[in-house]
Amino acid sequence: MKKLLLIIAVLVFAQNHAQANEKAIDSTVSNPNVNANKEEKKFKFNGVTNFTFNQAYFENWVSGGESSLTGLFSLDYNINYKDENGWVWDNKLLLSIGTTYLSGSSFFKKADDRIEINSVLSKKVNTYWNYSAYFNFRTQLLPGFRFFENEGEEQKEKISRIFSPAIIQLGLGWYYREGELAWVNVAPLAARGIFVSKSYTQNLPAGKKHFGVAPGETSIISLGASLSGFFKSNLMENITMENKFNFYINYLYKIKNVDVEWNANIKLQVNDKISSSLIVHIQYDDDLIKRLQIRELFGLGLSIDI
Repeated sequence: MKKLLLIIAVLVFAQNHAQANEKAIDSTVSNPNVNANKEEKKFKFNGVTNFTFNQAYFENWVSGGESSLTGLFSLDYNINYKDENGWVWDNKLLLSIGTTYLSGSSFFKKADDRIEINSVLSKKVNTYWNYSAYFNFRTQLLPGFRFFENEGEEQKEKISRIFSPAIIQLGLGWYYREGELAWVNVAPLAARGIFVSKSYTQNLPAGKKHFGVAPGETSIISLGASLSGFFKSNLMENITMENKFNFYINYLYKIKNVDVEWNANIKLQVNDKISSSLIVHIQYDDDLIKRLQIRELFGLGLSIDI
């Protein structure tokens, strides 16, 4: 009797063990994400969306003032890939668009308009440096206008639109990344193109250019070198500063002239939803305009982290 009970116990245990193995196999088959999770961990996705609204109203105010209305919307998203073979692919999408209205004006005017895509693909060489290939694309979303007065009336003339101008820069070099806090890309071989619609250049007078593009042409291509980078620092609790820079030297034309771009973003995080930011963007590129360009934005708005 004892032997019979022992045999039955062994059979029951074997059956239960087999059923448990079958369930484990079925679970893995029915849920392929179990194996896919390892692949998904190679990708990291994060970003923030900001909404900013500013309004001022004046009526019979003896010290003076103009009523205004400003709305800003911005996206800043990162998609990063890294695997065990040393491949790193970092991507950033920036979009900022805004409009403002001043009392007495006939038109809404831009407060901001910018689309930028940055992508760096690199292969690890040693602990610090990677071989790299990078791509940068910049344009705007809405038409741009020059405002002027004619016989006492405010009028506007369209001078730009989406993809006109469009600036594309790509190159080969070396890439260094220090986690999420800093990166530098050195490209001794970098090409850049500025593209515009022919409708803006076909009627240009001789000697005049549209964003550096000659009359009747649609683009200007240059070959040079670039140095670009990013670093982030904590100024104090809940206040961070992000700096992005780019230097470009043209081998073919005005080699002593360096195109410079620096973008600083100071962020104050009040709580999980409310934040404030100050953006200072300085650029000098005499192909676009032979003057220093300055863009400054300050706002208090609602942030959505993803």
